[in-house]
Amino acid sequence: MAVSINQLFSEFNLNYSKAIKWNEKFEAKFNGVYIIAQTSDPFTIIAKNPKFGICPDAFSSWTKEATELKINGKESDGINEFTNHLNEFWNPNENILYIGQSSSKTNPIQKRVGQFYSHKLGQKGPHTGGYWMKLLDCLKDTYIFYSETQNPRDTEFKLLMKFIEYSSGKSFYDLENIGNYLPFANLTADFYKVHGIKNPTNKNRRKNAR
Repeated sequence: MAVSINQLFSEFNLNYSKAIKWNEKFEAKFNGVYIIAQTSDPFTIIAKNPKFGICPDAFSSWTKEATELKINGKESDGINEFTNHLNEFWNPNENILYIGQSSSKTNPIQKRVGQFYSHKLGQKGPHTGGYWMKLLDCLKDTYIFYSETQNPRDTEFKLLMKFIEYSSGKSFYDLENIGNYLPFANLTADFYKVHGIKNPTNKNRRKNAR
């Protein structure tokens, strides 16, 4: 069964927003944490879309930017190879795909999520973290939930650790390769998801990163 959005936020007594459709603008002029999921129902424990797929247009745009992209030390053979590879990290039993945070005074949640919306695959900014989200063929059917919090970085880490425990049914102390139990598009959390993808961005200097 999927970890519900309500279950995760409630674990830390966080009041959260209604579901925001991907690419929908919203007002949240404060710092906090956010969750991107495949469902608009924060209480559901049923996975909405168990099948993994990559958007061909997104993949094409990515490979045009990241010209030195490699997978397990070798140049990619194309979208089918990447689909098979990333499918290994896809959890068909979960709706939650990414957990993020905004902690900068000049970069509240609404701006940070807006940067995610506008981020172009293969570029170094403004939201390189979670870039696997931008590859998904189900991206337009995802939703964002957010919550104000005083310690976004700490809260994000706690949410990730609790997600791992709920999703795996085990304490993270009992898991090997703990990074592989993170939500699909989270690649780091004071430890790394070992995924074998190298050079996912271009070699140009980062622009408009602030």
